[in-house]
Amino acid sequence: MQLGTVRRLTRLATTDGFLCIAAMDHPENYVELFDKDVSRVPHETVVRSKLELAAELARHASGLLLDPVWSLGPAIATRTLPGTVGLVAPIEQLTYTGSGFALDTRLRPKWTPEKIAKLGVDGIKLYLSYRADLPEVAAEQRKLVADLVSTCRTLQMPLIVEPIWYPLPGEDPAESAVQRQRAAAIVAAAAEFSLLGVDVLKVQFPGSVASAAQRASAQAAARDLAAGVGVPWVLLSEGAGFDDFAVQMEIAARAGASGYIAGRAVWGDAVGNLPEAERLRGLARAGERLDTLTAIVRANGRPWQEAMPVDAAIAAFPPDWYEAYGS
Repeated sequence: MQLGTVRRLTRLATTDGFLCIAAMDHPENYVELFDKDVSRVPHETVVRSKLELAAELARHASGLLLDPVWSLGPAIATRTLPGTVGLVAPIEQLTYTGSGFALDTRLRPKWTPEKIAKLGVDGIKLYLSYRADLPEVAAEQRKLVADLVSTCRTLQMPLIVEPIWYPLPGEDPAESAVQRQRAAAIVAAAAEFSLLGVDVLKVQFPGSVASAAQRASAQAAARDLAAGVGVPWVLLSEGAGFDDFAVQMEIAARAGASGYIAGRAVWGDAVGNLPEAERLRGLARAGERLDTLTAIVRANGRPWQEAMPVDAAIAAFPPDWYEAYGS
């Protein structure tokens, strides 16, 4: 048992063990909410917006996912992020193309696990646009994850991996065959990265909630996902509307999910060039949405880890346990 990893995951979770994390590490797609030409949005505007959002979400979440460009440093320095709320940092460098993000996987230059650990962060998140049926690219991505697993274990830093299925040219996500392929790929990727030793998986919802039949299919896929992984997993919102995401969250929690890392489904209507009254209503609504999701998780989900019984802890930690620990 890596006590440092356990301690950090404990800080990221609610007191009863659920990972209820608000994601606001979004880069240019956040900036675009102010102006489609992101070059015209001042850095200060984004920082102030993210700090205002973080202050509200921190009142309702067990952890925040903050980016190093606009939010992580200022949130710590201004104490917008309270000591009772955990902190996750993304380690990837997303390349914005004007119509979205490039599919390549790169780590942010000069932003290392060691530096992140020095800042008191409780977890590292890695985003991957992942297709196992592109074997050469997938092999490079798996090696990157394996290397990060090794580094994070040395630091006793939880690693959260987010493998994202995406359609290839000629694949229509609206077609039922492609939807089945997507669900199967999400389940398989979760199992694959679980075996590489990541600490938490951040996964897409493996299906749709548009109809009763689709919900039943998604329920089966979520159960398959849970059966195939040996680590805690949480659900991402992936731009879904909040009402749909709440349904997805209940299905995932019933299958064994330990929480969520949710972004725009929670706060998407609270950010941008909005009248103050509308923005403040959006912020309040974002907090209420987090409370709703957390209640769903608590009622249906599985804590990320059961606490060790006292008798087992006494046996595992004799008086001199610390002498050899970590060596």
